[in-house]
Amino acid sequence: MRSRVLLIAVAVTASVALLSTVAWAGSSGSATTGQSAWPPQAGWPAGKPACPVKGKYTVGFTQPLPDPNYALITSIVAGDLKKMKIGFTKAVANLNPGKQIADIDSMVQQGVKTLIVAPVDPNAVQPALQRAREKGVKIVVTDVFVGGPYATNIATSPYDAGYQGAQRLAKLVGNGRVAAIEGPSFAGPVLTERNRGFGNGAGATKLDVVSSQTNFKITPDGARDIVEAWRLKYGSSLKGIWAFNDLSALGAASALSGDFQPKVVGLNGEPAAIDAIKAGKMAATFDLQPAVIAHSLAWAADSARCNKTMAKTIFVGVKLYTAANAKSWVPWAQLPQQPFKMATKTVNGKVFVQPKK
Repeated sequence: MRSRVLLIAVAVTASVALLSTVAWAGSSGSATTGQSAWPPQAGWPAGKPACPVKGKYTVGFTQPLPDPNYALITSIVAGDLKKMKIGFTKAVANLNPGKQIADIDSMVQQGVKTLIVAPVDPNAVQPALQRAREKGVKIVVTDVFVGGPYATNIATSPYDAGYQGAQRLAKLVGNGRVAAIEGPSFAGPVLTERNRGFGNGAGATKLDVVSSQTNFKITPDGARDIVEAWRLKYGSSLKGIWAFNDLSALGAASALSGDFQPKVVGLNGEPAAIDAIKAGKMAATFDLQPAVIAHSLAWAADSARCNKTMAKTIFVGVKLYTAANAKSWVPWAQLPQQPFKMATKTVNGKVFVQPKK
């Protein structure tokens, strides 16, 4: 194996990228994804190296902020790499683009051969990525549609998640009044695309959206304040609420009382949201499948190390959880032990992760 630095630039769903414009491939299905023969149709087991690992090889992961999703993703990535006998280290940027750039440069200088970067700002890190390229670094991204070239892009599906959220509300409330708690645009294109997906889905399903408010705090309390105002204004006539994340959905659910009982649909698939669904306080959430994201990242890192040709963009879809299937949800603590085989499937020109059992 060649002693090269491998850079993986990752912008996960919770990224707070400060992009003003970005072409989001997941929004229309028009992106050039490019199917490849790797992984094989039969799937590739998590933790199995794509080629022999010779000598010391270390992966570094720089993340935008401390977050439960990142903790889970990190544990799974580290576990897969450990099975491959590849070392692992991480750094957290604390939402500071300057610190993240310094972290990237430092890891490369220290000889980290694979650097996973979840950008605070995908534009801001481009010079650092270019410096890495000049040292022979390979780059894999997730949810990054600027810069390049990259070995592949492991991408979430924020637009589709928002669109499906609107469809779910339409199924729950029909032509009843609904309202939307949107994510702030300053938090980056992931949230912007969730909002846009919901708006387009609401239009397509003819939802009666009477109000859309932004939760600038991105907290349950911020959402609760919004919903309290809706309760006073609309009362029992408000039949449904869509929230751009589960924290906001949980805040919305906490404001329900008396005959004010709109159906609440969230997004992220977090443990507290699943508990709320089981308790009848939320109607649904869309799980981002963090374990699938994590295994896919580890697979992509190793595949790039071995010069495997992958699809340009590989999407990780969302999974709907309701009261009907909430019991099948696997607790996060158990996810790292779940078997996983990396495989993909092309749907309408887009390549999706479709794990094999």
